[in-house]
Amino acid sequence: MQYSEWVVTKTNHEYLTYLSRSLNISLPTAQVLVSRGLKDIDEIQAFLNPNMERLDPFEISGVREAVQIINETIKSGKRILINGDYDADGLTSTAILYDLLEKKGANVFYHIPHRIHHGYGLSIWSIEEAKNIGASLIITVDCGIRDFETVEYAKKEGIGVIITDHHEPLRLEDKAILPDALAVINPKIDDKIEYKALAGVGVAFMLAMALDREDSIKYLDLVTLGTYADMVPLTYANRILIKNGWELIESPSRTSLRILKNLSGVNSNSLKGFHLSFCLIPRINAPGRVDHAKNVVRFLISEDEHELETLSQWLNQINSLRQKTEEKILAEVEERLEREFNDDPVIVMWGEWHPGVVGTVASKLVDKFNRPAFVFSLQGEKAKGSARSPAGVDLQEFLNNCRDLLLRFGGHKQAAGMTLLKANLLAFKDRLCSIADDRIGEVKNVLYLDAAVNLGEITEQVAEEINLLEPFGEGNREPLFGAKELTVVNLRKVGNNHLKMFLRQNGTNLSAIGFDMGKENILEGSLIDAAFTPTINQWEGMRSLQLQIKAIRRAQR
Repeated sequence: MQYSEWVVTKTNHEYLTYLSRSLNISLPTAQVLVSRGLKDIDEIQAFLNPNMERLDPFEISGVREAVQIINETIKSGKRILINGDYDADGLTSTAILYDLLEKKGANVFYHIPHRIHHGYGLSIWSIEEAKNIGASLIITVDCGIRDFETVEYAKKEGIGVIITDHHEPLRLEDKAILPDALAVINPKIDDKIEYKALAGVGVAFMLAMALDREDSIKYLDLVTLGTYADMVPLTYANRILIKNGWELIESPSRTSLRILKNLSGVNSNSLKGFHLSFCLIPRINAPGRVDHAKNVVRFLISEDEHELETLSQWLNQINSLRQKTEEKILAEVEERLEREFNDDPVIVMWGEWHPGVVGTVASKLVDKFNRPAFVFSLQGEKAKGSARSPAGVDLQEFLNNCRDLLLRFGGHKQAAGMTLLKANLLAFKDRLCSIADDRIGEVKNVLYLDAAVNLGEITEQVAEEINLLEPFGEGNREPLFGAKELTVVNLRKVGNNHLKMFLRQNGTNLSAIGFDMGKENILEGSLIDAAFTPTINQWEGMRSLQLQIKAIRRAQR
């Protein structure tokens, strides 16, 4: 990929030297930490050593009240219904609370909405399900924060509601307006920055931890899956949760995850974000996109090997169907964009498409065009859509400025859902483009570097220290270094489309590989600038330092 500009975070060299000595880390690693906004010694220590003891669920408003209500309901023997969601975040949330409450002796059931038949959130269908099983209490996970009418209906039917959610609440003059529930747990209505970015599963886990701190720890594998799937920033509480849950997926004791890893070809004990994003999570998400996801909860918590084998094969088949559906829609969208795209600052597309995959199509459009993408499925007189945006673009701001055109909307800054009348689509597109012209300006494809270095500064120590910053993901991307005026030595193509070479600078020679960069126009002996991540390459028992090249360009002075 070609970038219009390479930008390096500016730092104070004297302060970097102080951090390097105080923390016994290299200067390049110190600069990575500072470029992430981690400038205080204690803050850096907390980042490098994420400890569960730092988390206190009772610091989140509504938790204490919810715990009391749930314990009283369990003691009375009354029935509880957990109302979940059909994506990986909602499904892992449901699995955690259902399993924990059942083990605590609760008379508990769960309801996973069907995307097409029921829609997202706490719906009338949910209340009817609660009535059918005789539940006196509904606990929402990953939804409910804007379901005012449904909460009122539940109250009229004598059913109490506890809301656990992480989506943006409705605000009037910057004040959160909340449904009239028995308790509302949503860190976005609090002032504690440590918890504000929690995924729905993180919020559900905080409630689980408040109910039983010791037993809740075994669910950190599911917390990690749901958190990573929802692409929330991997900082503060989220980093603590996934760092402690990562090893529970690397070496799983949970039978379902062991089977899922084998099925998707993830046999390595060195788990990377790639394995979650492209192997495990798509299979958990697939049923909610093109089928019914209720059995995913059963898969996640079951201990029956035969049942798990059957369900895992079903997950695989549904995922294949999801892939084919998505590929067909994406091909149609890209064909239309070739004819119609006129460099608008926002992409808005609609068609007779499956509503379950428009979100993933929007994500791929963002990756390709680096601008917000809204993709709609036409359903009669309505259009139901999903949106994704690049970092730094707040979809909620866009949607709030279009609320008069929308029937319903919600979500996050970089992922959102909305419904509007089909007749309003063109007006909606025009409004979005007008807002984007004011807010975004010229869209630039900028490569942000953590540090500018000389090759002599990059050592195995630096590569080992980079591993301490894992797992990488949203809000904690893989560190990227830049070096200028490097000589290309021993250049050759390997595999299908990879470049392998040595890079030389001032007497230092380092091995480097650029995956899928075979078409880059560089020559043996040429002078280049390179952006890269240092790694430890292990092959046949040998360890060596290797640079993974992410971008190259002709050397610029």
